[in-house]
Amino acid sequence: MKERKVKGVTHLLFESQEEFREYHSDISLSTNWRHSNKGDWILTDDGQVCQVLHLGVLKKHDRKKETTFIRTIMGSYICSPKVVITGDMKTNMHTFSTAGESPSVRKKNRKNATDKEFLFGKYVAKGDDVVEAYMKAFPSKNENYAKSQAKLLLKTDRVKNLIREEIDKYLNEAEITPNYLLEEMRDIIDKGGSSDRDKITAITTLMKISGMMDTEKTTESLTLFQGFTKEQLNAIQGSEHKKLAEVKKDSEK
Repeated sequence: MKERKVKGVTHLLFESQEEFREYHSDISLSTNWRHSNKGDWILTDDGQVCQVLHLGVLKKHDRKKETTFIRTIMGSYICSPKVVITGDMKTNMHTFSTAGESPSVRKKNRKNATDKEFLFGKYVAKGDDVVEAYMKAFPSKNENYAKSQAKLLLKTDRVKNLIREEIDKYLNEAEITPNYLLEEMRDIIDKGGSSDRDKITAITTLMKISGMMDTEKTTESLTLFQGFTKEQLNAIQGSEHKKLAEVKKDSEK
């Protein structure tokens, strides 16, 4: 017998029908969980017994047909003949994923970037605000949602690598190399005087962008271009940007 607390209440999962009867000899047991109701004790497809904690309805925007689902301490399941309830309790009982992971966890752990994530990275590398970049790439009209999702994406290695690649491309096109930056910095230091302060600030920012300075610890948002305007980024690139929506990328999903 296993247990799980949900909103402060302990719920039980019995390993078998026999074990369930040791504690509940007179409670009816539903052997077809796809037609159960909230509060029913059900027999899973591998012979375990648990209680239905919630009975809900799913309705997709592009479909008129409604689909029922149940939630148990083992997880959430669509009431469909193709779906089975087996195995251990899922890490997240609110997800329909067989892996038991929430959508945010799956998005965080995914290795390969999607086409929309690629566009998001292109927009951010171009100098767009990260929220604006997310809303254009996916798209979304909910700024709060876009902010949270953009923040999540910017923490993933796959999106950070995309942005890094785009920045390197822009710098290479402008022939801005680490040697160039060091030489410029040395020339400014040799000249002396306070009039070069703005140039030093600009070159320091370029050094951060080129990866020569660790900026990841100084900003959680990871914009990578803090201090640059779109005009400055265009000057670095030497040309206007092509329409990003036309950019194609072959990527595994």
